[in-house]
Amino acid sequence: MIHPERATALFLAALAWNSAFAVSLSLDASTTWADNISRSALAADQTDAFFHDAHLTASHLQPLATGLSLIAEASAGYEVVPRFPQNSAYLGGATAALRKKFGIGAFAPVLVSEIGLQRREARIAGDNSWIASGALRFSQRFTDAWRASISGDWEQHYAAHSTFDVRHHRLFGTLTWDITDRWQLSGGHGRLWGDFDANASWSTWGRALGGLISPVVASYYNTISWEVTNAYGPGWVTYRVTGHSDFWWLELSPALGANTSLPLRYEGSTTVNRAGIKYEQYGWTLGVLHRF
Repeated sequence: MIHPERATALFLAALAWNSAFAVSLSLDASTTWADNISRSALAADQTDAFFHDAHLTASHLQPLATGLSLIAEASAGYEVVPRFPQNSAYLGGATAALRKKFGIGAFAPVLVSEIGLQRREARIAGDNSWIASGALRFSQRFTDAWRASISGDWEQHYAAHSTFDVRHHRLFGTLTWDITDRWQLSGGHGRLWGDFDANASWSTWGRALGGLISPVVASYYNTISWEVTNAYGPGWVTYRVTGHSDFWWLELSPALGANTSLPLRYEGSTTVNRAGIKYEQYGWTLGVLHRF
C-alpha cells in the first residue's frame, strides 16, 4: 500500500516532471455527502457518511496528424470515508486516448477513444485489484454556449477476492451550458449494466439467505460471491450481484480563476439486481479542480 509519505513524494516528483517535460498537471479533490453510501437495500441498514477523494493527474498531448492527437495520462489518488476508514484506498494508473477532430474550429465534432489500467490498494484486502477500462466518447458544440456528448465505457476489476470482481458497461449523455465566461451548468443521464457490490448487516444477510425476505432472494443470494468485510460495522457482509442502474447528475461549476473551478454536483442512482432488490443512492459533492 502507498503511504502518505510516498504520496507526497509522488506529488513533488510530478511537479518536477511538469517543469522538465511538456506535460500539464491537474489536481481534483472533492468531498461528498453520500446518502446510503453502503449501498444497502434495507432502510435500517442504509448508512450516510462523508466521502473524500483527491487525484493528481499528469497528461501529455502529442499531435500525430491533422486533427488527430494522442493523450497520455498518469494519475495517483486517495479515497477515504472518515466514519468507516476501512473503506480507504490508494489508486494509481495510466490511460492512453486517441482524439480525432472532424474539421476545423470550435464547432467541429470530436471522437475520443480511451484505454486504461489502474491499481487499487485497499484496506479491505479482498478489494485489492487491477482495473482495466475503455471508453468511447463523441462530443459536439452547437453554439458558443451549448455542447453535448454521448459516451460508452466499460470497466473490469481483477480483484484479490471474487466478491470484488465486478465488471460493467455504461452508456450516458451529457449536456453543458456555458452560462457566462465564469459559470457553467451541466447535467446528464445514463444506464449501467453489469456487476456491483452491495452491503448488508449480518442479521439482514441471514434473513436473505434463509428465505425470510423472499424465496427468489434466497435462491439467488445463495449462488453469489460474498464475505464478511466489516465494511460498515462489525459482521457486515459485502456481496456481488448483477443488475442495472439508472443514474443522473446536475452540476454547477463557477471558475475561481484561469486555472481553478469549484464544481457543486448533485447526483442520484437507482439500481436493481436480478432478484428485484432495489438500491437508491444520492449525494452532494463539492470539489475543486486546479490546473498547474
